[in-house]
Amino acid sequence: MKAALLTGPEEIRMGAIDQPVLSPEDVMIQPACVGICGTDISFYFGHRRVPYPFVLGHELMGTVAALGQAVDRFSVGQRVIVEPNYPCGSCRLCAAGRGAICPNKISMGVNVPGCFSEFAVAPAEFVWEISDSISDPDAATIEPLAVSMHGLKRSGAKSGDTVAVLGCGVVGLLLIHAASAMGIRTIAHDRIGSKLDMARNLGAAIASEAGEEPAALWERESVTTVFECAGTSATVELALAAAPRGANVVLLGLPAAPAQFIPMRLVREGINIYTSMIYDHPNDFARAIGLVADGTLQPSRVVTDTFPFESVSRALRLAGTGESGKIHVLMRENPRL
Repeated sequence: MKAALLTGPEEIRMGAIDQPVLSPEDVMIQPACVGICGTDISFYFGHRRVPYPFVLGHELMGTVAALGQAVDRFSVGQRVIVEPNYPCGSCRLCAAGRGAICPNKISMGVNVPGCFSEFAVAPAEFVWEISDSISDPDAATIEPLAVSMHGLKRSGAKSGDTVAVLGCGVVGLLLIHAASAMGIRTIAHDRIGSKLDMARNLGAAIASEAGEEPAALWERESVTTVFECAGTSATVELALAAAPRGANVVLLGLPAAPAQFIPMRLVREGINIYTSMIYDHPNDFARAIGLVADGTLQPSRVVTDTFPFESVSRALRLAGTGESGKIHVLMRENPRL
Protein backbone atom coordinates (compact mmCIF):
# COMPACT_ATOMS: atom_id res chain seq x y z
CA MET A 1 0.00 0.00 0.00
CA LYS A 2 1.02 3.63 -0.49
CA ALA A 3 2.51 5.50 2.47
CA ALA A 4 4.40 8.71 3.27
CA LEU A 5 7.68 7.43 4.71
CA LEU A 6 9.87 9.51 6.99
CA THR A 7 13.37 8.40 5.97
CA GLY A 8 15.37 10.99 7.92
CA PRO A 9 15.07 14.52 9.32
CA GLU A 10 13.05 16.61 6.84
CA GLU A 11 12.96 13.71 4.39
CA ILE A 12 9.62 12.23 3.31
CA ARG A 13 9.16 10.00 0.29
CA MET A 14 6.04 8.34 -1.04
CA GLY A 15 6.60 4.59 -1.15
CA ALA A 16 4.97 1.19 -0.98
CA ILE A 17 4.82 -0.84 2.23
CA ASP A 18 3.00 -3.98 3.28
CA GLN A 19 -0.62 -3.57 4.33
CA PRO A 20 -0.92 -3.86 8.12
CA VAL A 21 -1.88 -7.22 9.59
CA LEU A 22 -5.32 -7.26 11.20
CA SER A 23 -5.43 -8.97 14.60
CA PRO A 24 -8.75 -10.27 16.02
CA GLU A 25 -9.21 -7.16 18.21
CA ASP A 26 -8.28 -4.60 15.56
CA VAL A 27 -10.08 -2.36 13.09
CA MET A 28 -8.55 -1.52 9.71
CA ILE A 29 -9.31 2.05 8.66
CA GLN A 30 -8.96 3.86 5.35
CA PRO A 31 -7.88 7.39 6.35
CA ALA A 32 -9.82 10.28 4.85
CA CYS A 33 -8.50 13.30 6.77
CA VAL A 34 -5.47 13.45 9.09
CA GLY A 35 -4.34 16.37 11.23
CA ILE A 36 -0.72 17.36 11.78
CA CYS A 37 0.36 17.58 15.42
CA GLY A 38 3.39 19.00 17.20
CA THR A 39 4.56 15.42 17.76
CA ASP A 40 4.68 14.86 13.99
CA ILE A 41 6.65 18.08 13.60
CA SER A 42 9.23 17.06 16.23
CA PHE A 43 9.85 13.75 14.44
CA TYR A 44 9.94 15.38 11.02
CA PHE A 45 12.62 17.88 12.01
CA GLY A 46 14.65 15.27 13.89
CA HIS A 47 14.14 16.66 17.38
CA ARG A 48 12.86 13.19 18.28
CA ARG A 49 13.96 10.05 16.49
CA VAL A 50 12.12 6.99 15.21
CA PRO A 51 13.43 3.91 13.39
CA TYR A 52 13.51 4.93 9.72
CA PRO A 53 11.58 4.51 7.52
CA PHE A 54 8.55 5.39 9.62
CA VAL A 55 4.93 6.38 9.02
CA LEU A 56 3.82 9.44 11.00
CA GLY A 57 0.30 10.65 11.78
CA HIS A 58 -2.24 9.98 14.51
CA GLU A 59 -5.10 12.54 14.28
CA LEU A 60 -7.11 10.15 12.17
CA MET A 61 -10.59 10.28 10.66
CA GLY A 62 -11.58 7.67 8.11
CA THR A 63 -13.87 4.78 7.26
CA VAL A 64 -13.78 1.16 8.39
CA ALA A 65 -12.15 -1.06 5.76
CA ALA A 66 -12.07 -4.40 7.60
CA LEU A 67 -12.74 -5.88 11.04
CA GLY A 68 -10.85 -8.36 13.18
CA GLN A 69 -12.67 -11.59 13.95
CA ALA A 70 -13.48 -10.52 17.52
CA VAL A 71 -14.87 -7.09 16.58
CA ASP A 72 -18.64 -6.88 16.19
CA ARG A 73 -19.58 -3.27 16.96
CA PHE A 74 -18.53 -1.65 13.68
CA SER A 75 -19.39 -2.20 10.04
CA VAL A 76 -17.37 -1.74 6.86
CA GLY A 77 -17.79 1.78 5.50
CA GLN A 78 -18.64 3.32 8.87
CA ARG A 79 -17.10 6.73 9.62
CA VAL A 80 -14.76 6.62 12.62
CA ILE A 81 -11.99 8.44 14.44
CA VAL A 82 -9.18 6.98 16.53
CA GLU A 83 -8.12 7.77 20.08
CA PRO A 84 -4.45 7.20 19.22
CA ASN A 85 -2.93 6.60 22.68
CA TYR A 86 -3.45 3.10 24.03
CA PRO A 87 -2.71 2.63 27.76
CA CYS A 88 -2.00 -0.94 28.83
CA GLY A 89 -4.98 -1.09 31.20
CA SER A 90 -3.19 -3.29 33.73
CA CYS A 91 -0.43 -1.25 35.44
CA ARG A 92 -0.93 0.57 38.75
CA LEU A 93 -1.49 3.91 37.00
CA CYS A 94 -4.12 2.50 34.66
CA ALA A 95 -5.79 0.85 37.65
CA ALA A 96 -5.93 4.29 39.29
CA GLY A 97 -7.57 5.81 36.21
CA ARG A 98 -4.38 7.55 35.06
CA GLY A 99 -3.85 5.85 31.72
CA ALA A 100 -2.67 9.14 30.18
CA ILE A 101 0.69 8.61 31.89
CA CYS A 102 0.81 4.82 31.54
CA PRO A 103 4.50 3.82 31.15
CA ASN A 104 3.49 1.03 28.76
CA LYS A 105 1.34 3.24 26.55
CA ILE A 106 1.38 2.56 22.81
CA SER A 107 0.83 5.57 20.55
CA MET A 108 -0.02 5.59 16.86
CA GLY A 109 2.61 7.45 14.86
CA VAL A 110 5.01 7.47 17.83
CA ASN A 111 6.03 3.92 18.73
CA VAL A 112 3.83 2.08 16.22
CA PRO A 113 3.19 3.08 12.59
CA GLY A 114 0.92 6.05 12.00
CA CYS A 115 -1.79 6.83 9.48
CA PHE A 116 -0.18 8.77 6.64
CA SER A 117 -0.89 5.68 4.54
CA GLU A 118 -3.69 4.08 2.54
CA PHE A 119 -4.71 1.94 5.51
CA ALA A 120 -4.08 2.05 9.25
CA VAL A 121 -4.90 -0.31 12.10
CA ALA A 122 -6.09 0.53 15.62
CA PRO A 123 -7.46 -1.52 18.55
CA ALA A 124 -11.25 -1.55 18.43
CA GLU A 125 -11.40 -0.26 22.02
CA PHE A 126 -9.90 3.03 20.82
CA VAL A 127 -12.00 3.46 17.68
CA TRP A 128 -15.04 5.76 17.88
CA GLU A 129 -18.04 5.96 15.57
CA ILE A 130 -18.75 9.43 14.16
CA SER A 131 -22.30 10.52 13.44
CA ASP A 132 -23.35 12.03 10.12
CA SER A 133 -23.84 15.37 11.90
CA ILE A 134 -20.03 15.72 12.22
CA SER A 135 -18.05 16.90 9.19
CA ASP A 136 -14.73 15.31 8.23
CA PRO A 137 -12.73 18.43 9.28
CA ASP A 138 -14.48 18.57 12.65
CA ALA A 139 -13.99 14.82 13.16
CA ALA A 140 -10.27 15.03 12.37
CA THR A 141 -9.86 17.80 14.97
CA ILE A 142 -11.55 15.98 17.86
CA GLU A 143 -8.30 14.45 19.12
CA PRO A 144 -6.58 17.79 19.86
CA LEU A 145 -9.91 19.10 21.16
CA ALA A 146 -9.90 16.29 23.72
CA VAL A 147 -6.39 17.39 24.79
CA SER A 148 -7.60 20.95 25.38
CA MET A 149 -10.79 19.87 27.14
CA HIS A 150 -8.80 17.63 29.48
CA GLY A 151 -6.64 20.59 30.48
CA LEU A 152 -9.73 22.69 31.07
CA LYS A 153 -11.21 19.95 33.23
CA ARG A 154 -7.98 19.66 35.24
CA SER A 155 -8.13 23.37 36.07
CA GLY A 156 -11.52 23.26 37.74
CA ALA A 157 -12.48 26.50 35.93
CA LYS A 158 -16.24 27.13 35.81
CA SER A 159 -18.74 29.44 34.19
CA GLY A 160 -18.13 33.03 35.24
CA ASP A 161 -14.38 32.56 35.81
CA THR A 162 -11.70 34.41 33.86
CA VAL A 163 -8.64 32.48 32.68
CA ALA A 164 -5.48 33.35 30.77
CA VAL A 165 -4.10 31.32 27.87
CA LEU A 166 -0.39 31.64 27.09
CA GLY A 167 0.17 30.48 23.51
CA CYS A 168 -2.51 30.37 20.81
CA GLY A 169 -1.40 27.30 18.95
CA VAL A 170 -4.01 24.67 18.25
CA VAL A 171 -4.25 23.46 21.86
CA GLY A 172 -4.58 27.01 23.17
CA LEU A 173 -7.16 27.98 20.53
CA LEU A 174 -9.27 24.89 21.14
CA LEU A 175 -9.08 25.52 24.88
CA ILE A 176 -10.39 29.05 24.27
CA HIS A 177 -13.18 27.62 22.09
CA ALA A 178 -14.24 25.08 24.73
CA ALA A 179 -13.95 27.59 27.60
CA SER A 180 -16.05 30.18 25.78
CA ALA A 181 -18.77 27.57 25.20
CA MET A 182 -18.80 26.93 28.97
CA GLY A 183 -19.21 30.60 29.85
CA ILE A 184 -15.58 31.02 30.92
CA ARG A 185 -13.95 34.31 29.89
CA THR A 186 -10.49 33.94 28.34
CA ILE A 187 -7.57 36.33 27.89
CA ALA A 188 -5.28 35.29 25.04
CA HIS A 189 -1.52 35.89 24.83
CA ASP A 190 0.56 35.30 21.69
CA ARG A 191 3.15 37.10 19.58
CA ILE A 192 1.61 36.22 16.21
CA GLY A 193 -1.15 38.52 15.07
CA SER A 194 -3.00 35.91 13.01
CA LYS A 195 -3.20 33.62 16.05
CA LEU A 196 -4.66 36.45 18.13
CA ASP A 197 -7.21 37.12 15.40
CA MET A 198 -8.29 33.47 15.61
CA ALA A 199 -8.44 33.68 19.40
CA ARG A 200 -10.63 36.78 19.19
CA ASN A 201 -12.96 35.02 16.74
CA LEU A 202 -13.28 32.17 19.22
CA GLY A 203 -14.34 34.53 21.99
CA ALA A 204 -11.12 35.60 23.71
CA ALA A 205 -10.06 39.02 24.90
CA ILE A 206 -6.59 39.95 23.64
CA ALA A 207 -4.04 40.68 26.36
CA SER A 208 -1.87 43.05 24.31
CA GLU A 209 -4.83 45.37 23.73
CA ALA A 210 -4.98 46.07 27.47
CA GLY A 211 -1.51 47.64 27.50
CA GLU A 212 -0.54 46.05 30.84
CA GLU A 213 2.01 43.55 32.00
CA PRO A 214 0.52 40.05 32.56
CA ALA A 215 0.77 40.15 36.36
CA ALA A 216 -1.13 43.44 36.61
CA LEU A 217 -3.67 42.44 33.97
CA TRP A 218 -4.37 39.04 35.51
CA GLU A 219 -4.73 40.55 38.99
CA ARG A 220 -7.11 43.24 37.77
CA GLU A 221 -9.19 40.71 35.83
CA SER A 222 -9.26 38.22 38.75
CA VAL A 223 -7.77 35.41 36.66
CA THR A 224 -8.34 32.07 38.39
CA THR A 225 -6.26 29.86 36.07
CA VAL A 226 -3.29 30.38 33.77
CA PHE A 227 -2.92 27.80 30.99
CA GLU A 228 0.61 27.42 29.64
CA CYS A 229 0.12 26.18 26.07
CA ALA A 230 3.17 27.66 24.33
CA GLY A 231 5.60 24.97 25.46
CA THR A 232 8.59 27.18 26.28
CA SER A 233 10.52 27.58 29.51
CA ALA A 234 9.98 31.35 29.35
CA THR A 235 6.19 31.03 29.30
CA VAL A 236 6.25 28.48 32.13
CA GLU A 237 8.31 30.93 34.20
CA LEU A 238 5.94 33.77 33.29
CA ALA A 239 2.89 31.75 34.30
CA LEU A 240 4.38 30.84 37.67
CA ALA A 241 5.75 34.32 38.38
CA ALA A 242 2.66 36.30 37.37
CA ALA A 243 -0.26 34.08 38.39
CA PRO A 244 -2.49 35.88 40.93
CA ARG A 245 -2.67 34.76 44.54
CA GLY A 246 -4.74 31.58 44.86
CA ALA A 247 -4.69 30.84 41.11
CA ASN A 248 -4.05 27.55 39.37
CA VAL A 249 -1.39 27.10 36.70
CA VAL A 250 -2.00 24.28 34.22
CA LEU A 251 0.95 23.12 32.11
CA LEU A 252 -0.13 21.74 28.72
CA GLY A 253 2.97 22.69 26.73
CA LEU A 254 5.98 20.38 26.61
CA PRO A 255 9.20 22.40 26.96
CA ALA A 256 12.27 20.22 27.34
CA ALA A 257 14.54 22.87 28.91
CA PRO A 258 14.56 23.68 32.64
CA ALA A 259 12.37 26.46 34.03
CA GLN A 260 12.97 28.41 37.24
CA PHE A 261 10.45 29.45 39.86
CA ILE A 262 10.39 30.59 43.49
CA PRO A 263 8.81 27.87 45.65
CA MET A 264 8.22 30.23 48.57
CA ARG A 265 5.91 32.42 46.49
CA LEU A 266 3.89 29.46 45.26
CA VAL A 267 3.46 28.11 48.78
CA ARG A 268 2.75 31.42 50.53
CA GLU A 269 0.31 32.62 47.84
CA GLY A 270 -1.40 29.29 47.26
CA ILE A 271 -0.45 28.92 43.60
CA ASN A 272 -1.32 25.39 42.51
CA ILE A 273 0.53 23.70 39.63
CA TYR A 274 -1.28 21.08 37.57
CA THR A 275 0.00 19.11 34.62
CA SER A 276 -2.25 17.93 31.82
CA MET A 277 -1.08 15.11 29.57
CA ILE A 278 -3.33 14.18 26.62
CA TYR A 279 -6.68 12.83 27.96
CA ASP A 280 -8.29 10.13 30.08
CA HIS A 281 -9.69 7.06 28.33
CA PRO A 282 -12.56 6.79 27.56
CA ASN A 283 -14.44 9.69 29.13
CA ASP A 284 -12.63 12.66 27.56
CA PHE A 285 -13.09 11.43 24.00
CA ALA A 286 -16.73 10.56 24.61
CA ARG A 287 -17.41 14.06 25.95
CA ALA A 288 -15.58 15.80 23.10
CA ILE A 289 -17.44 13.78 20.47
CA GLY A 290 -20.76 14.55 22.12
CA LEU A 291 -20.16 18.31 22.20
CA VAL A 292 -19.18 18.32 18.52
CA ALA A 293 -22.11 16.11 17.53
CA ASP A 294 -24.66 18.41 19.18
CA GLY A 295 -23.12 21.52 17.62
CA THR A 296 -21.79 23.05 20.84
CA LEU A 297 -18.21 22.95 19.54
CA GLN A 298 -16.84 23.26 15.99
CA PRO A 299 -13.14 22.41 16.33
CA SER A 300 -12.46 22.78 12.60
CA ARG A 301 -12.68 26.55 13.15
CA VAL A 302 -8.95 26.37 13.97
CA VAL A 303 -8.07 24.72 10.61
CA THR A 304 -6.19 27.15 8.36
CA ASP A 305 -4.58 24.95 5.68
CA THR A 306 -5.35 21.72 3.83
CA PHE A 307 -2.95 19.69 1.70
CA PRO A 308 -3.31 16.60 -0.50
CA PHE A 309 -1.71 13.34 0.63
CA GLU A 310 1.18 13.73 -1.81
CA SER A 311 2.14 17.02 -0.13
CA VAL A 312 2.63 15.74 3.42
CA SER A 313 6.18 17.09 3.49
CA ARG A 314 5.03 20.59 2.51
CA ALA A 315 2.34 20.43 5.18
CA LEU A 316 4.86 19.45 7.85
CA ARG A 317 7.24 22.25 6.84
CA LEU A 318 4.46 24.83 7.10
CA ALA A 319 3.38 23.44 10.46
CA GLY A 320 6.97 23.79 11.66
CA THR A 321 6.91 27.57 11.12
CA GLY A 322 4.37 27.93 13.95
CA GLU A 323 2.44 30.52 11.93
CA SER A 324 -0.52 28.39 10.86
CA GLY A 325 -3.45 26.96 12.77
CA LYS A 326 -4.39 23.31 12.44
CA ILE A 327 -3.22 21.75 9.19
CA HIS A 328 -5.11 18.85 7.63
CA VAL A 329 -3.97 16.34 5.04
CA LEU A 330 -6.71 14.98 2.79
CA MET A 331 -5.91 11.33 2.22
CA ARG A 332 -8.50 11.01 -0.54
CA GLU A 333 -10.78 13.34 -2.47
CA ASN A 334 -14.29 14.57 -1.68
CA PRO A 335 -14.21 15.17 2.11
CA ARG A 336 -17.50 15.42 3.96
CA LEU A 337 -17.68 19.14 4.79
